[in-house]
Amino acid sequence: MTVGIYRNRLNQEIKRFGKFGKKIVESLNEKGITTELIFNPKVTKCILELKKHDTIVIISHGSADSIYHKFDGNKMNHQVLINESNLDILNEKKVIAISCGTARELGELACTSAGCKTYLGFYNKIHFNKKNGNEPSLKYHMFISECYKDSFKEVLEMAIENNWTFNKLKLVMERELKKTVVERATNVREKHPRYYFVHEFDQSIIAVSDVANNIHLFGDKNEKVS
Repeated sequence: MTVGIYRNRLNQEIKRFGKFGKKIVESLNEKGITTELIFNPKVTKCILELKKHDTIVIISHGSADSIYHKFDGNKMNHQVLINESNLDILNEKKVIAISCGTARELGELACTSAGCKTYLGFYNKIHFNKKNGNEPSLKYHMFISECYKDSFKEVLEMAIENNWTFNKLKLVMERELKKTVVERATNVREKHPRYYFVHEFDQSIIAVSDVANNIHLFGDKNEKVS
């Protein structure tokens, strides 16, 4: 069975952020590694596609108990892709959820109650804000977003190509997120110190490190990304 990558495109923010999913599929398919990009405006169609794959990468908005197909940040008029009511979708699946907060409840429940083989997710939000409470500038938002996207693309592509265990994926993802943001922020500080301090790029190191430190893995950590 191939790897399926679900990339949500109904919300503009996650549509922009999730472009790395398409790039992974294109790159791997060029190498002869069959990987399918999953998206359809109809949630029922997406669920049918998810069921075809052994390993599922999900790039979408999430919360403690849900992954969303449609996310309305203002009206809270969300459409759920996966929650407790249809968690059997993940039976015998291996899941990588690039979504906020699903490791709080959904990931563990999937493995303990729904037969999910293994689930890698994030306990905290994949946040773009600053820990000091200051409003992030557009430059800051773009910088931290690129750190996330490039790290996720590189690590997930290598994991799929080389059939890593989920435990290795977790460890490398933690390391690469921290390494990427520190190296890039340091480079900006050395070349453009005023720009670095005006946009408070030091806060990006704190934010990304917090996300990296809160990757959780449930189920069998020795399952392969394949």
